Amino acid sequence: MESTYFPVPFSELPSNIEIEELKDFNFAVGNLLVRAQRANHPGVCVGYRLFAPDGLVCFFPDTEPRPGGDDREMLDFIRDADVLILDSQYDRAEYQAHTGWGHGCVDDSVALALKAGVKKLVLFHHDPDHDDKKIDAFVKHARALVAKAKGKLKVEAAREGMPLQLGGKSPR
Repeated sequence: MESTYFPVPFSELPSNIEIEELKDFNFAVGNLLVRAQRANHPGVCVGYRLFAPDGLVCFFPDTEPRPGGDDREMLDFIRDADVLILDSQYDRAEYQAHTGWGHGCVDDSVALALKAGVKKLVLFHHDPDHDDKKIDAFVKHARALVAKAKGKLKVEAAREGMPLQLGGKSPR
């Protein structure tokens, strides 16, 4: 969230912010074991692999997966996740104008999730200029890519307050 990449200075945010720098890429938060990995994003940014009692969740809020999902390190990190919440900000046409900005393309997100054997992909990091209709089109396109690949991957778009189900238990 350095000023070069983050448009709002901390002093202008209406909150009390405490920053604790990540010193160890393996740690625990309560009963969750967490592993972090650097993301493909300008500046310092990481994604997380969360080992919860009921399943495995991977979360990459800011990253630009390699085209076609060809990123061995990231594939290994997200392999067999129950849920992958992944930066999927652009469609293919938009991505061409934003390559190198550190944000993903829906097509590459689907390819990566399929190659890694992920069970559910949650498209995340929505562009503020995209309305619900555009996000619905992303989901429809992603599901068509999964069907074309004869995959079993489930795809949804992230939304505020969205519950996630792990291990067959109902979300709270």
